[in-house]
Amino acid sequence: GPAIVAGLSLVAAYSGGIFAIQNTSVANAMLLFATAPFMAAVLGWLVLREPVRPATWIAIAVAIGGIGIMVADKSGGVVLAGSLAALGSAFGFAVFTVALRWGRTGEMLPAVFLSGVFAIIITVSICLILGQSLVLTRTDSGVAMGMGLFQVGAGLILYTLGSRSLPAAELALLSLAEVLLGPVWVWVFLGETASINTLIGGFVLLVAIAGNAISGKRQKPPPITSP
Repeated sequence: GPAIVAGLSLVAAYSGGIFAIQNTSVANAMLLFATAPFMAAVLGWLVLREPVRPATWIAIAVAIGGIGIMVADKSGGVVLAGSLAALGSAFGFAVFTVALRWGRTGEMLPAVFLSGVFAIIITVSICLILGQSLVLTRTDSGVAMGMGLFQVGAGLILYTLGSRSLPAAELALLSLAEVLLGPVWVWVFLGETASINTLIGGFVLLVAIAGNAISGKRQKPPPITSP
């Protein structure tokens, strides 16, 4: 049960993320992705009765403040469809995080595999309904395989392993490092330079992530009540 829920929610998370990046600015999409900790905290409390440490709430607030600084000078060109997709992606990732915590007493790594199977079925169906070709160019195939192996596969395996010892809200908060590293990869591969706001906001975000990790270092994760 938890693995199926996690797999389906993960399809929504990365599908919405891809659509958002293609239809709105990277900064706007990243800001909306950062709502995942709030969603995970609420869902974790509602579904698992999992309390959220005050330090984690403070860290989330500081992290959101840092992200706000990062995107303060990039508010133009926001597309509604892309913004809604980004929010949907954040919600999917929050559900995925809570599902991992729900099933942490079992083996949840197959959830990542299931998400790939579900994605094949869902996206092939969409392509057939819309009359789109299923044929990829050689370049697109290489990019897709690289993303599947490293960006999605390796990252989610590590994230799933971490879910065994961290509460849902803290898992989602640590994932906000992606918001900081996203502009770095864009700069490295596409030559898009980072603004002073991005650097300042990124520093604030790192402080929030590090502070939360240190404050919860010696605390055991709370017990889980199955829904």
